[in-house]
Amino acid sequence: MNDSFEENRELLSKCFAGDRQSAENFIRQFSSLVYRSVQYTLMAKQATFNKQDLEDLHHSVFLKLFEHRFAKLKQYKGKNGCSLASWIRIITVRTVLDHLRNKGYDAMGWQNRRISLDQLPELRFDEFEIEDRLQTTELNRLLQVCFDRLSPRDRLIIKLHFYQDFPLSEVAEIMQLSANNTYTLKHRAVQRLKAMVASALAENF
Repeated sequence: MNDSFEENRELLSKCFAGDRQSAENFIRQFSSLVYRSVQYTLMAKQATFNKQDLEDLHHSVFLKLFEHRFAKLKQYKGKNGCSLASWIRIITVRTVLDHLRNKGYDAMGWQNRRISLDQLPELRFDEFEIEDRLQTTELNRLLQVCFDRLSPRDRLIIKLHFYQDFPLSEVAEIMQLSANNTYTLKHRAVQRLKAMVASALAENF
């Protein structure tokens, strides 16, 4: 067993013994992991959520880990190379999925939301004089078609930033990217979308 495993086992043992400081250290050590896992699970299920939802689920995970005298954590044995972080990630995913099921959440709800020009203020088509060519509803339909052709990463950045109003600094954290890289990827995603719409307009007019 490596030092990390032994250190984690020691930390858990102290938590199980009721050591308050160790419990606080446990939360500090795995807080970011739980937060990110909550975010990724919600996004994987294309669920709509806000910051309060993330905070609530974050707290729910730790409550589940600590309830009944750490029953869930006591199930962790570290078998087959499973790390404590992996075990906590599994508990987190299950907690989020249970939450979505209990809420009767429509997992396709977010995916089926249609985008519009109003939601993408950085998208500008003035040079194509589209106002004279298309009604807004038709343009939005075309925009949606092109949006669906973007890569999953491009769609995710646009959804998080424009749909969910996450600042780019938080988008970077969610996607585990640097702030500068996220800004560049967001800019390129919008430009790719714009180019696709421009190409579609050229084909149709």
